[in-house]
Amino acid sequence: MSNKFAEGLTIRLAAYSQAPSVLPHQDKITSQLAPLHTRLQKLLDTIPTSEQRQGLSLLDLQTRLRGRKGGLPHVGELGAAFRSLGWERRRAWLDETTSFSSKWYPSDQVKTHREG
Repeated sequence: MSNKFAEGLTIRLAAYSQAPSVLPHQDKITSQLAPLHTRLQKLLDTIPTSEQRQGLSLLDLQTRLRGRKGGLPHVGELGAAFRSLGWERRRAWLDETTSFSSKWYPSDQVKTHREG
């Protein structure tokens, strides 16, 4: 009885070791995922300019994008993607007792705001 068990286990292990380590559909998903800055630009193109000029929340946009491993994109990578597309972060300090929030604006608006 234990010989049959051992033989069956050996056969299954051999079959498992010959199987591809990545599932075919998983490889397809990662190969089709465009770079983050490209996906972010497509998302920004769907948002009206008037809404963009009011500032966009990084966390709000993060929930609308998919990360490399199926989850959410990392906020640091998303911030870098924003910068590569010409956007800048502006912090909004509420008061001394609460934390700050920040929104992202197109660079031309931030420069105009700083000059004016």
